Amino acid sequence: MPAKGVHNNKDQLKAHYDTVVVGGGIQGAGCAQALAARGFSVLLIEKSNVGTSTSSRSSKLIHGGLRYLETYQFSLVRKSIAERSTLQDIAPTLVKSRKFYLPVYKKQRLKRWQLAIGLFLYSALGGFKSEARFNRIPKSKWSQLDGIKQQGLVDVFQYWDGQTDDLLLTEAVIHSAVSLGCDVMEETSFTQATLGSNQQVHVEAEHAQKAFKKSCKMIINAAGPWVDRIQSAIDFSPQGPAIDLVQGSHIEYDAPLGEDIFYVESPDDQRAVFIMPWQGGVLVGTTEKQHQGDPANCRAGEDEIAYLKKTLFHYFPDYQGQYVKAWAGLRVLPKTEHLGHQSGLKSLTRPFSKQARDTILFEDNPRQPRAIGLYGGKLTAYRVTAKLVADLAEKTLGPAPIKADTASIPLSSPTKAM
Repeated sequence: MPAKGVHNNKDQLKAHYDTVVVGGGIQGAGCAQALAARGFSVLLIEKSNVGTSTSSRSSKLIHGGLRYLETYQFSLVRKSIAERSTLQDIAPTLVKSRKFYLPVYKKQRLKRWQLAIGLFLYSALGGFKSEARFNRIPKSKWSQLDGIKQQGLVDVFQYWDGQTDDLLLTEAVIHSAVSLGCDVMEETSFTQATLGSNQQVHVEAEHAQKAFKKSCKMIINAAGPWVDRIQSAIDFSPQGPAIDLVQGSHIEYDAPLGEDIFYVESPDDQRAVFIMPWQGGVLVGTTEKQHQGDPANCRAGEDEIAYLKKTLFHYFPDYQGQYVKAWAGLRVLPKTEHLGHQSGLKSLTRPFSKQARDTILFEDNPRQPRAIGLYGGKLTAYRVTAKLVADLAEKTLGPAPIKADTASIPLSSPTKAM
């Protein structure tokens, strides 16, 4: 269904825009909102419906990235903690603070002292504010932790992070962009972009099997897993950095464990897995498996489902819920050379654990970009990424009368709250 406030009548569109954004996921929505808030005219086109592809298949977390400390991505963690706080302020009905529990077992990969140091650093990067602090749960209260396995348990840490409904959040950002004057076309396929002799970008697209053209001063490629395909159809811009498409699968069960989230290690390969409340049941995720082929064919594999089921019941052996379904999304990560043709879960232990998780912004011309591509991107940091895109866009578009600051625009779902 179309997002509220979105129109699909191409005859109502302007002939010319400052910017055209390709992709209606959270990154494209954020860019559209940021550009419109700066006072620029914006058209966003999305091949299906806003927020219904990868941006509705995340782990539903607005988190500071505790696990990224292990790979020294300190700036990403600091940024994510700050953005979590901002989103909790501007979207209180969509971003909920949750207790996260880190149980420590005798034979797990990350030891008690390593987690304690990591949590202390996490608190420091968060300015030692209350929402960045952690504590240890006394042994006398371990039995109250929703039935988590007690055998081999040596410690339990608790800290705070956030949970959201990723689809509702994306819709809220799109709704905000529309209220600022952005035009949105859903079920619209981008065809190509060319640069005219007058330095105008000519964008061709198709809606309802009918082609149409619009001109603009610059184009933003926020197509997520389709970023390479869109980039190759922008004939005046070089191809961006090489990427891996990494599939992350989740499973859902029908009965709740509680209101809190557990951050555990998989018994198979010691990867981080979250076990969390979701829509009256339990959500377990995620995996990391290289995806080959069309991003539209992303499906949870039987090996991934078994992996996540094993993790759930390893830590909650008495859980009585029934399996409901599985689904998968794709991450865009900088290319590495470690996998070759292998794509199974066991081809290499934690093969993607050291890859950078921050967004790469790729410009065709750093001095005066006509095309900006977003490679990767975290749900938590979408707003600050969009701000950087708007800063780059000003090199080409010049200053405009600013309408609002996205850090203070209230966000609420046009349909419902979490």
